[in-house]
Amino acid sequence: MRSRCFALTLVAVVATSCATVKQNIDARAYLAKCKYEYAGITVTGVQFSSGILIDSVSFDVRVKITDTTDRDVALDHAELAFFLDKNHVLDVAHKRFVRIAPQAFSTETVATAVPFAGVLASTGHRPETIGVKAKLWVTLLIGKDTWETPIVVPIEVDFPIPWGQIDAYVAQKKKQMEEEAAAKAKNALPSVKVPGL
Repeated sequence: MRSRCFALTLVAVVATSCATVKQNIDARAYLAKCKYEYAGITVTGVQFSSGILIDSVSFDVRVKITDTTDRDVALDHAELAFFLDKNHVLDVAHKRFVRIAPQAFSTETVATAVPFAGVLASTGHRPETIGVKAKLWVTLLIGKDTWETPIVVPIEVDFPIPWGQIDAYVAQKKKQMEEEAAAKAKNALPSVKVPGL
């Protein structure tokens, strides 16, 4: 009796394992058909340590996921690593669950502030490239059910740092500092009365 129960349990475990393996293979096949693209980066701000010395730069990084299958897929979460001239500077997590209908797409934005000060100080020059290595955890949805094993999709891209956008923030900060200095100087001058006026 005991050996029969053990045999039935073993058969159930093997059947479940085979179903899970098949499910994962099917999910990978479907998700491999989807399209994963880097969709751009925008400078959203520059933080200064003192004067016009750059401390960090805020970016919005966009990733576009297009569901080219006949089933819903979902971005479960994502992890992104940022590099300045191949120097790793920051890791960021994106934890928003996004469901994407068949033949539709979603462009997800990850906002982050990338520290520039350390790289500027250690290299002695402005970095030329910014790199993003992303891992997307994507799942296949059937009805309201999510298949248990999420699939990791890697995206890697390097591109020139948008110094034109960053320099515009630096120029704005410089102008603000000059205006503040001029206002302080004007307020510090004593008022002189001219006789006869």
